[in-house]
Amino acid sequence: MNRKLLHDLIRLREVRLREQTAKLKQASRGLMEIRSQHEQARDSAARSIENADSLAYLEVFGQSRIKYAKLAIRAEEQVRGATEQVGAARKLADSAREAGAELQRGRASELERSMETEAENFFTWSKASGR
Repeated sequence: MNRKLLHDLIRLREVRLREQTAKLKQASRGLMEIRSQHEQARDSAARSIENADSLAYLEVFGQSRIKYAKLAIRAEEQVRGATEQVGAARKLADSAREAGAELQRGRASELERSMETEAENFFTWSKASGR
């Protein structure tokens, strides 16, 4: 494979990995925010039971809790999906890096063989010329 193409492939896969990681972080932050709002709704409902004046709002707090629970379920699904996408992107980036490293090892090995052949030719020439 062409070295330039492989280098570009590695760069693209690393960019894709960073993109997927950023999406995962964003989804995780959204999930944390939803969970926080769900907890606030639960706490408000608990406080409303203690105060007789706010019992009228208990239904609103209950509906709010249900809404945030459903949102949390959807957000958790998004986080799981994003986690899987990050894993796939990481595997692709790792395989591209490994292919690049293998190509470099092959080139180094080829250079080493070339240098050994050149050294052998030099010593053969040196012996033949009597030096």
